[in-house]
Amino acid sequence: MNKLDKRVAIAQPCVAGKLPVGKFSHTSKKLSFGCFVCFVVFLLTFTGCQTELKLAKRYMAERPNIAAAVYFPEQAEVKSEYNTQYGRKTEVLNGFSQDLFLDVMYNAYAEALGDYGIEVYVPENADNVQVDSTHWLVMLSRMEISGRITEFEDYLYSDTEEFSYKHPLNTVNVASWFEINDGDWKPVLFCEHNLMDGFESNTDFSIWTQKIDYTYTIDTLKLRDVYNYAVYLGKLYAGYTYDYMMNSYVGAELKKMGYAYQLLLRYDPYRKQLRYADEDGFVEIND
Repeated sequence: MNKLDKRVAIAQPCVAGKLPVGKFSHTSKKLSFGCFVCFVVFLLTFTGCQTELKLAKRYMAERPNIAAAVYFPEQAEVKSEYNTQYGRKTEVLNGFSQDLFLDVMYNAYAEALGDYGIEVYVPENADNVQVDSTHWLVMLSRMEISGRITEFEDYLYSDTEEFSYKHPLNTVNVASWFEINDGDWKPVLFCEHNLMDGFESNTDFSIWTQKIDYTYTIDTLKLRDVYNYAVYLGKLYAGYTYDYMMNSYVGAELKKMGYAYQLLLRYDPYRKQLRYADEDGFVEIND
């Protein structure tokens, strides 16, 4: 019920002990209560969001210069899996150099961390690295690179029917485990991503045959695509690292303030903007 309704209802006299008809109905009360609840939820959510943004800005202001000792493994676990359904392996990783892949990824990771204001350095003594809120130790402790054949099912619809076509696509899966210390060891952090053949399909109804013509094209992965993917992942991991550390700080501060819920944030160093995370990041692996 809005304010105008209330004023009209109060101005009308009650006759024979009855309330003015249609002004204080049970439905109106329910609607008013529902609107009130929605408003309260919105207000609490908005207030919480503002708190998270303020804490994230404080985090960045208090840590304008961060140094990180970053270590990548000398080797990754590389394998090509045999697909029994299609009776073959992918050939994408033939001639693959994991040394080149890791070097390319490390350089992209270090460069991207620089965009976040983090200086990557090599400590004089690897066994005695300074760790605190502005000095991080970051280790990519394990990486698995798997070549495989993945079945992709393409669904198509007409006015009366549903069609599906299955295609074997080359896939390179990269799984990574990170460990970070900023004075305390964080939980092991995991992420994985897939690089697949490019795929496009099209349907066209033929008036001559009264059938649906289905065509598709596959852009087969090349080895150079895998190395380019190392650049993409290096930059992505850098963003994951910074966002995870920032959100860890925000979460700890919210907990001190009694908040039980946290919306994750992402920082864009190129636009200098904070936004709410709409993509996946690191996943904590708790023992």
